[in-house]
Amino acid sequence: MAQIIKHKRGSLQSLAAVTSSLQKGELIIASGSSLLSSSQNGSSIVFAVVESGSVQAVNRIMRGTGSVAPIFSSSIYNGMVDGVPYYASGSQTLFLLGSDTNTAIDLTGNIGTFSGSVAASVTSLSASIAANTGIFTPTSSAATVTGSVYRTQNTLEITGSVRVSGTIDPDNVTVGIPSSNAWQSGLSGSYFNNFTSETNVSEILRFVAGLLSSSAPDASPNTKTYSTYTSAATNTTTGTALTGYIPQSSTNTTITYLNSKGFATAGSTLLNGVGTIYTDPLYQVSYTSVAAGTTTVTSSADAQLFGLGLLSNGTPTNFKVSGSFTHRFKDNSTKTDTATSASQNLITQTGAGTTSGVSLAKINTANSAVIPAAYQDGKFASVLPQKIYTTGSTTTSINVTGYYDITASITLASGSSGYTTPITVSAGVFYSPLSTISTNVPVQTSATGSTTLSYTAPTSRSLSGAPYLLTATYTISSSITNLFNPLYYNGTVGSIALSGTGIAATSGTNTVAVSAGLITTANGVFDTSNTTVRATSTIPFETDVIRLNGLYTFGGTANITNIGQSSNTPLTWTATMNGQNYNNGSAVSKVNTFDYHTAGTFGQPASSGSLAYYTRAQGADTATALQESFLGENYRIQLADNVLAFSGTATTTSAAYYNLTGNDLQVKPGYLVKPGGTYGYWLGDPDTSKTYKYYVRKFTTSGTKTSMTLNLGQTLVNWGTTTNNAIGALILFESSATGVYGAGNARLFDPSDLLTNFVGSKTANTDGQNPFGSAFQLYGNTGGSLSTTTYTIPLRNGDGMALNATYTNIYVIVRYKGDPTPVTSITTTFS
Repeated sequence: MAQIIKHKRGSLQSLAAVTSSLQKGELIIASGSSLLSSSQNGSSIVFAVVESGSVQAVNRIMRGTGSVAPIFSSSIYNGMVDGVPYYASGSQTLFLLGSDTNTAIDLTGNIGTFSGSVAASVTSLSASIAANTGIFTPTSSAATVTGSVYRTQNTLEITGSVRVSGTIDPDNVTVGIPSSNAWQSGLSGSYFNNFTSETNVSEILRFVAGLLSSSAPDASPNTKTYSTYTSAATNTTTGTALTGYIPQSSTNTTITYLNSKGFATAGSTLLNGVGTIYTDPLYQVSYTSVAAGTTTVTSSADAQLFGLGLLSNGTPTNFKVSGSFTHRFKDNSTKTDTATSASQNLITQTGAGTTSGVSLAKINTANSAVIPAAYQDGKFASVLPQKIYTTGSTTTSINVTGYYDITASITLASGSSGYTTPITVSAGVFYSPLSTISTNVPVQTSATGSTTLSYTAPTSRSLSGAPYLLTATYTISSSITNLFNPLYYNGTVGSIALSGTGIAATSGTNTVAVSAGLITTANGVFDTSNTTVRATSTIPFETDVIRLNGLYTFGGTANITNIGQSSNTPLTWTATMNGQNYNNGSAVSKVNTFDYHTAGTFGQPASSGSLAYYTRAQGADTATALQESFLGENYRIQLADNVLAFSGTATTTSAAYYNLTGNDLQVKPGYLVKPGGTYGYWLGDPDTSKTYKYYVRKFTTSGTKTSMTLNLGQTLVNWGTTTNNAIGALILFESSATGVYGAGNARLFDPSDLLTNFVGSKTANTDGQNPFGSAFQLYGNTGGSLSTTTYTIPLRNGDGMALNATYTNIYVIVRYKGDPTPVTSITTTFS
């Protein structure tokens, strides 16, 4: 920088004093006649410091009146200072700045160049000069001026062209005169009409900037800030530990290992209380930044981007994410550290883009073609993934079961800024290879000991002289082993399940249960020797045995039977010994089949086989008087001669056995059958010589009737036929009995003979025609009809068929020839 020192005329001081602090290239302007020789005309001389401390006269600015000859032979500068011409020549550059007054000369600009030699040098100056200084900064090279340069009182005027290499820095420039349309011409009504050729350019630029400001917003930053970060896990498969409870004195190696770590306590489940159990060994945690605040400016439509400062030369700088991690493994329920590990990772994104989840981007302006970007933003997502630390063991080894903690400390830096304050987040999981545990702790299989059954207190009833099982009591004893090894079920561990009609549990130990790992059934769990019973509210041992002892009764349900038309079923019932494995599956299921009645027991002959059961109470059999369903014999009349006189004897309803005669049909529950025949039960045929067998049933009505129906469920044959395996029937009216209708024999009516009135007389004791000791008259059902198996019988009073207030009863006599399909019901109606 060149320093210009200005001195007033007449003020003298030592040149040495003036130049002692000057540097190379600095100038001195000295004023005063005392500085000039007698032959020199003027008031000022310019000195240049060629080297520091060395003063050389460079040029002289002459001042005078009238015609003054220049000191130098050539003149390239013509100007006026206070109306007096100045001439300059020489081989150096002359700097003249500002304006000259009566008291000072100011050098403020680069005027031009000149050539020539220095006419004189000033080597000493003793006069004192009063200081008046200013500052001048030279350009890298002087401007070349062609044409005329004028300096008036305060204005430097240049005609011609000016070439400037560098920066022009004026205070202002006028707008000038347009060459086409003049200012204030055609601009009426516009603010532009206020501008003239003398208006400063800055005024017009400011006005135009105001007009365009709304469409040219400046670059703005993303004002969201980095708040914190979240952790997210992947490979998060979870599982459920085995549901069984742990017995005392377990010998399973996996259970004993987990027990040593506090993860398998007797009377509890495996891994109880550890929370969610993760089973994928590739489980890992990664981290994602979270932005805070609001903004209207981002590099993209991502709500988690936050500001990262200024760009560098229009491009993003860098974004660094640094993480420090501590891993801790705890293989015990007390969560004491077993092993630790530490690591540190750095991710750097340089320039726009994404590296390993760290993103950096430039925020473009609204009009990026005109207004350059200035800011950047970014984020990080799913970065620095951290796996669980398994201390070198295989991930399927039971030894890796435990708690895993991951502590992350993450800091950020952008550009040249320092790292942010670390934010620390911890995450923890419980990991266990459950598949390994399931393999090492298998689901148990069990076995039952011998199951025994005993009968007590049986009762029976009879029907047509045949015995039936009415009630019975059974006692079952059994045991089940291996239900507590390696784990046991929480609930009903062992039980007896019954399957059979009429069987019900009444007492004993039918089920053995555990609740919350403790025995709740008294006298149900024993030691392996079956001698020491385990108390309730205690934890069973691995080798304990379940004992079941149930008391069961039959016959509690009324009116059930296993009698069928041709066979009896079921003859047996089952008691299934069930043991549950720890997963609520079947550890054992043993079915034991028992007879309702075992042949030869209860004092019955073994040759007859097992008794059928019939639980209807003895004597409480038929429910209706007009329909017979063969559930009892309350309305059965014994086949005897007194039947013809309508004074037959009722069959006994109390228990009686083997009391059928050779002529009798057998009633079994729901059927009328030939004893000893295909459809018979228990009884043999009392008299195999008798081809025909009979059954007499009494029906009672009231009031006067004119017609009736009879239906045995089968088509009947005429009484007089001898067809084998056929069924016939006769009706004896109370009004047609012996001694009632005239003095002759009783009249019996065949409902199946629809064409005949009187058939003929039936001699006493005629096989198949008259089982009685007296003859009777046989009549047909003239005027009657048949529909399917229902016979309609008009009552012919003239033949003795009367039902009225005096005569209210009839007997229906059924006859089997051979062994026909059994009749299952007799139905009568009266009208």
